[in-house]
Amino acid sequence: MNKITGVTTTPMNGWVTLTVTDVVGDNHYMDVKQIDLDVYEDGALIQDAFPYLTLEQRELIITGLTEDMWNDMFGDEPDWDNEEE
Repeated sequence: MNKITGVTTTPMNGWVTLTVTDVVGDNHYMDVKQIDLDVYEDGALIQDAFPYLTLEQRELIITGLTEDMWNDMFGDEPDWDNEEE
C-alpha cells in the first residue's frame, strides 16, 4: 500500500502534484506525470513508473519513511569495500 493521500491537478499540462503523508503525519509534495501515476496505480513497479523521482521520493511513496527516518532506523549503508575480514 502506498502513502499517496492526495492528487492535485497542476497548471502544467499532463502533470499532477502528489500529496504523500509520512509515518508521523507530515505531508510532502511532488510533481509526477498523470500518465505515469496511472501506470503505477495499474501495478507497474515504482522505479519503472517514476524513473525521474529520486530513490528517497519513491521510498517515501512506498513506506512513508523520509531519508532521515530511514537513516535513524537503519543507519547508513555499510561500506562493503572497506569492511575488515
